[in-house]
Amino acid sequence: MKIKRIPALLATIGVALLVASPIAAQLKSPDDVKTALRLLVQVSNDFKRQITAKNFARLPHENMEYHEAADALRAAVKDEPAAFKNKAETRLKAAVAEYQKISDMSANAPDADKLMAEHAKAVAAMNALFDLFPADLRPDPNTPPGRGRGPAPAAN
Repeated sequence: MKIKRIPALLATIGVALLVASPIAAQLKSPDDVKTALRLLVQVSNDFKRQITAKNFARLPHENMEYHEAADALRAAVKDEPAAFKNKAETRLKAAVAEYQKISDMSANAPDADKLMAEHAKAVAAMNALFDLFPADLRPDPNTPPGRGRGPAPAAN
């Protein structure tokens, strides 16, 4: 008799976990969230390009853009449940702090290798934030930059 109860118990636990997960929750502004997440990736990729090109003077500007993208995400989740919003804000603050660190380092001691190492930490923090959102809203970080200008022209 106990054996028959185990599957029922496991099913109940599974449903409870599914309902409690952020992926199961319907976001109120999924398009705005998707856009904000895409902006965060684009700016992160811009950071990487500037570091690779050793254009360190540009990093503070990229940091300002990252802050703007972070504000867009805050606006997109403002009407979500408090627990989700707080978790997202905690992870967003961590990511913003990592990108701020890159910007600060670029002004004091521009070293491409150290900046790339910090960028890897920043990307990890950003990915921790992205983990809170459904996979279909997360941008592909390997997508070539386009800034939303539409598809690339077809090759002839």
